Amino acid sequence: MKSMNALAAAALTSLAFAVPSAYADDTKNADNFVKMCDADKDGTISKAEAMKMVEKMFDKADTKKAGRLDKKQVETFLKMLVSDSAGG
Repeated sequence: MKSMNALAAAALTSLAFAVPSAYADDTKNADNFVKMCDADKDGTISKAEAMKMVEKMFDKADTKKAGRLDKKQVETFLKMLVSDSAGG
């Protein structure tokens, strides 16, 4: 589980840098991401909500259900992270 938290933290860091460069002027994608993650529908996302979404995306990319991703699966995972339709 510790490695999962480290992976999720790394993914969120990657997302934090990727999203602004890819969608700098596109608030629609930010709105979509909030809607995807906002489990309690309060209009904000908590760290727990974000981590839950990252775990969901990881599980979706982990097609072998091995609890780890190979290079090809990581590529899929990263695409999901920066996609406005990820996990939704």
